[in-house]
Amino acid sequence: MSQKIKAANSGGAAPGGNEKEMVQKSVTAVPSVPLPPKRFQLLKELSDLVTLCRSISFIDFPMSSKSQNPWELCSFHETLAVRLAGESPGDFVNHNKHFLSRVYPSPMRIDSSNMNPQDLWKCGCQIVSMNFQTAGLMMDLNTAWFRQNGNCGYVLRPAIMRQEVSYFSADTRDTVPGVSPQLLHVKVISGQNLPKPRGSGAKGDVVDPYVYIEIHGIPADCTERRTRTVTQNGDNPVFDESFEFQINLPELAMVRFVVLDDDFIGDEFIGQYTIPLECLQPGYRHVPLQSLTGEELPHAKLFVHVALTNRRGGGKPHKRGLSVRKARKGRNYAALRDLGVRAVDEVFKMASPPLRDATDLRENMQNSVAVFRDLCGVSVAANLMQCVLALGSRVSGPDGSPLLLFDLRDHYPALDPQGPLPDVLRRVVSTYEMMVQASRAVIELSDGIYDRILHIQTMAMEFHEKLQSLAEKEGLRGRKVSRALESFSWNITILKGQADLLKHAKAEVQENMKQVHDAALTGNLTKESIGIKRVRSQTRRGQDE
Repeated sequence: MSQKIKAANSGGAAPGGNEKEMVQKSVTAVPSVPLPPKRFQLLKELSDLVTLCRSISFIDFPMSSKSQNPWELCSFHETLAVRLAGESPGDFVNHNKHFLSRVYPSPMRIDSSNMNPQDLWKCGCQIVSMNFQTAGLMMDLNTAWFRQNGNCGYVLRPAIMRQEVSYFSADTRDTVPGVSPQLLHVKVISGQNLPKPRGSGAKGDVVDPYVYIEIHGIPADCTERRTRTVTQNGDNPVFDESFEFQINLPELAMVRFVVLDDDFIGDEFIGQYTIPLECLQPGYRHVPLQSLTGEELPHAKLFVHVALTNRRGGGKPHKRGLSVRKARKGRNYAALRDLGVRAVDEVFKMASPPLRDATDLRENMQNSVAVFRDLCGVSVAANLMQCVLALGSRVSGPDGSPLLLFDLRDHYPALDPQGPLPDVLRRVVSTYEMMVQASRAVIELSDGIYDRILHIQTMAMEFHEKLQSLAEKEGLRGRKVSRALESFSWNITILKGQADLLKHAKAEVQENMKQVHDAALTGNLTKESIGIKRVRSQTRRGQDE
């Protein structure tokens, strides 16, 4: 600064002594203040989105709901987080619908061991810190969970944990309201190239493998099953065992395949692979095994068959000959709870007829599919394409011509007899007609019932903001008010869940009819294909003559 001022005044007529004083005064007059940072104008709406999470102390759930801002994050000590998950799982889930929660390991873990992240994920905690340097079951669960969504590091929580009004408790040991349980069928067929455990002794060079299948999720889903041991065979052991698991909340469930050595010294672990249930693909699959530290074991695999069915349609069908009306006697309909608030209860009572209709539509269709599948002689995990193809091998008459053919001119393929039928095939035709009738009812009636259920849900949600004051006006106090709020969340969850199940049933029917259509074409079980065969046969006959 001073050099520039001197240069500027060097051409003046002032005497040399005064020039020095003038320069000093000029330097004093111009303070060396840094330039202010350059600022950009932003729209307020955009500026409000540009925020950084600020960590604050957690006091309790009521205080957070009143004073915590959405951009503020609570850091939970592992001990506190686990205690809240055990004592107040519902409040913890509701807290995490609106705020971010970060959980860090206890300092008492001097061995760098890991907590179970799923205990906190099922409460909605978004950030669960792990000691990545320590391998084992907990890191297997963490690694597997984030394989979802392209392994980008972000996984969307289940809808029931995100909706403003929903009933979900992380420690539930029963079915989840509004969520249809799934049946997971796993057949462990064989293994390939199973190595000897890395930390085992020198007792033998050949392993005696067996397989554990573990289900990790909400308490109602956690279980494990094991195969028998195959002795002295690590190259190609054949297990050939089937297992069935009921999964009550599929979106939070993970499946873990663990291969162990039954004849070991020091270490029994051969390999494992963990995968979210939502990522499991049906059919015959090779499961690549990984080491304890997560590295893939070269050429070591399990060969399995996987199928997912719904609990109603995939189980044992009703006794043959039962009418739909008789089958309804043992049917469990979704039940809504009374709040004790007259205006709200009147709205929820309107939902009983459409909820019953929705359940009848779904279960009539699923039961008829189950009976038809049973008559076709296929497993409960088979789809309708496999049913029709299996049926095609049993419908030939003495002269080799088919006794049953499909008419594909309608959206719902018709099964037409081509002559006198034995009793078994007559039952097949009548059962198929019942299945088509139930499927047609789902397609034609489901949209109207779906709209009625959602309309009632919308009407009920109008009471949400003022529900507490309405309950107090009705004379409810203390625990009764809390129970009314809980029942309201239960009912809303039931309505939303039953509407979603009905929508999925419609999609299932459309897929079923497409499979029947494709299987009839593939198996040459259509009237058109038989007509073409006859024309070709007559043409060949004429050419030969």
